[in-house]
Amino acid sequence: MTIATRRSSALVAALLASSALAAPALAADKTITIATHYNQEQMAPLLACFNQYEAENPGTKIVFQQASYRDFLQTIMTARVGGTSPDIYNIYSIWAPQLIDSGTLAEPPADVVDFVNENYGKGSVDAATIDGTLYGIPTELSVYQLFYNKKLLAEAGYDAPPATWDELAEIAAKVTKKNDQGNITVAGYAYGPTVANAVHVFYSQMYAAGVAPYSDDFRKTNFLDPRAITILERQGKLFADGSTSNSVTTDSFASSGAAMAIMANWQKQSLIDAYGDEFEATVGIAPIPDDGAKPGTMLYSFLWAVDSASKVQDESWALLKWLNSPREGGLSCTGQMLNDLGALTGNLGDLAAMETGDFFTKPFVDAIESGAAKSQPNVWQASEDDRILRSYIEQVWAGQMSAKDALTAADSEVTAILAEQDN
Repeated sequence: MTIATRRSSALVAALLASSALAAPALAADKTITIATHYNQEQMAPLLACFNQYEAENPGTKIVFQQASYRDFLQTIMTARVGGTSPDIYNIYSIWAPQLIDSGTLAEPPADVVDFVNENYGKGSVDAATIDGTLYGIPTELSVYQLFYNKKLLAEAGYDAPPATWDELAEIAAKVTKKNDQGNITVAGYAYGPTVANAVHVFYSQMYAAGVAPYSDDFRKTNFLDPRAITILERQGKLFADGSTSNSVTTDSFASSGAAMAIMANWQKQSLIDAYGDEFEATVGIAPIPDDGAKPGTMLYSFLWAVDSASKVQDESWALLKWLNSPREGGLSCTGQMLNDLGALTGNLGDLAAMETGDFFTKPFVDAIESGAAKSQPNVWQASEDDRILRSYIEQVWAGQMSAKDALTAADSEVTAILAEQDN
């Protein structure tokens, strides 16, 4: 995903090239525009709800606008420069600090704050909270857990997933297969190829070890905590021991080319497509292994937010509250859309109404409901911070830096970026 540049020249250039979020040329007493990265097909349940809301609220018109996920933040910022901002956005939580700094997001009224606190899990509430202030209503969320191939583990003599990292390393070594040239044909474990497969996994392991990636005020990192250094040392050892390599990615898991990987729940459908009738017999989900700490992991979330320049802020918040309230049959409008997509939500009522008791989904829901899943840190310039951290993690994987040296360097660079928010 991209993060908007802070250079005004780039914003102007993007404004000239972008018209994705143009102001609607519609006449209505009250027109509410909603921008998301979801397409028309994915939005179908919500579009039906928009029609219902319009029928129940004469004079209100709801206009849906779709923008590319990859360019969504940039599009928001360029639309603001041009004065064509939508009233409501569905945003990735880590974009919030920059949008708040630019004055883009409105604070919700007290009744919406109460609604969120009463109806959503703590991890998803935290994901929508910046500097102690809630800025929206959580929507789709993804949680990381250990995926393992039951058949590959059984072939190696294991009938259960690892509970500690030492057990994971032992199983990974035993499962790994190589050809005559020494190249891995079946990896014990898989990382890569994206930032998420490096940084999100690292953060998830930090939460599993009982340490947050950043300080409570998000001004400093905890990368130099001994537990964080140990995590990265263990990752590097999997590469050094030959249980994984850069030629293996998380995509290999779907072809039985890797026995284990830490991944998010949205992988479900791709694994069903890959394994078909053998899906349940092949795929297992377990907590992230660590040495004696309480179960822990990371979640990341999207949220509904309202533009501070909107002339229909009250109406927008009222619509959002309606879209996320339970209907007959249990699911809210947003919950119905997410359910149809096979996605999870922090809305506890929607979770209870969804079919989440299957072997795959239940461990993720348990992590949400128990509070074991902690929010991805909404730090300043999160995408840039993650890019920096990834580069140093990969140097440890390659054997080019020690874990301590890599995290010391990452800490220095990221801390400098975090300090920019005070300038």
